[in-house]
Amino acid sequence: MKKFMIPVVLVLMGTGAAFATKANSNSAKALVNGYRIDIESGECFSTSQQCETVGTEPCQWIADPNVHLVERTSVNPTMCGNELFKAQ
Repeated sequence: MKKFMIPVVLVLMGTGAAFATKANSNSAKALVNGYRIDIESGECFSTSQQCETVGTEPCQWIADPNVHLVERTSVNPTMCGNELFKAQ
């Protein structure tokens, strides 16, 4: 009986961990407003452009494709920096 229960418990734990990981990765993806960092002042300015928090291709500002958008991380106007990704 003991030889049977240990593998069953391990399989059930592995299955539960797989479902928990899948649920966690889906919930991390969210649409947020993109911000650009002004080079002269160092402040974050809203671009009114939606980007995702998870992805592979960087979110680029429509007005200047060389500018990658970031997420605002604080109420402090100079605190932003989490890279955002193109919404799909």
